[in-house]
Amino acid sequence: MKIAVLHNKSTFADASFENLRTHLPGRELVSWAPGAPPPATDFTILLAAGNIDRALLTSLPQLELVQTTSAGYENLDIQAASSLGIWASNAPSGQTGNAESVAEWAVALMLAASRDLGLVLADKPERVALALAQKAVCIVGIGGIGRALADRLRPFGVHLIVVDEYPEHAPSDAEAFAAKDLKQAVAKADFVVLCVPATPANDNLIDASVLAAMKREAILINIARGSLVDEGALRSALESGRLRAAGLDVLRHEPASASDPLERESHAFVTPHIAGPTDFTIEGTSKYVASVIEAFEHGERWGSLLNDPPQPRRPLRALQASSATK
Repeated sequence: MKIAVLHNKSTFADASFENLRTHLPGRELVSWAPGAPPPATDFTILLAAGNIDRALLTSLPQLELVQTTSAGYENLDIQAASSLGIWASNAPSGQTGNAESVAEWAVALMLAASRDLGLVLADKPERVALALAQKAVCIVGIGGIGRALADRLRPFGVHLIVVDEYPEHAPSDAEAFAAKDLKQAVAKADFVVLCVPATPANDNLIDASVLAAMKREAILINIARGSLVDEGALRSALESGRLRAAGLDVLRHEPASASDPLERESHAFVTPHIAGPTDFTIEGTSKYVASVIEAFEHGERWGSLLNDPPQPRRPLRALQASSATK
């Protein structure tokens, strides 16, 4: 079985590729850089973390599965995959170590923003730092990352608030709100942390009206996707002092340039989308991908499938409750 691994050149990507080799013995893995033509056209499986459009999928006539190496799949054309008979699957953060890694970085951003770390490092402190102790933290989205973050925040003695489409899924010690009550929830929080996926419905989820509903001098943290935030409205809220600070691991346009207004905003602490890439994520993702490929080779479905092609190039049996890959 021939497997293409589409990935950018980086220390993390290279280490991930070598780790995949370890967990997928006996398979032929071929490294493929985004933007380059396909190194072959007879791949059965494509592992990818970038843009997968119809043109690329059409160029691979023997492709049967696209498996993302990330939880996010907004750049994968699922409709095109289905029409071509190609299965599509993602790598849920709660099953790959990504949730734990991103949650750790969310805490780091909360501390950096509340302590004005950028200004302190520039020897330009302006105000008394904030502690996390006894603060109210609103986690928007209680999936794998949101839950991992809640676990890591409890020792700080915070009051947990959760916003989710299914508020009944919130931890028992959190104050829960439905997604439609986002403004009511953020109005009670000293920190608002975004942990929801990028979908068309979530585009500019945090707009001027939501920012206006937040506590004065609250802090916004985004470790999800840049498309969730109206960045112009966020800049205005920071410049006016309406918000105290922002901690951002993601921006709408990446990689960000030095001229990006948020990069130059003194009360925004910005990192270059580095929350997830850790040794823990590499190992967990490789294990998860290996379990998916094993199920695929045995003709079985698994829990992270994103589509159900009407005429699949490779038929799969129904998901079994005992499946180790669910």
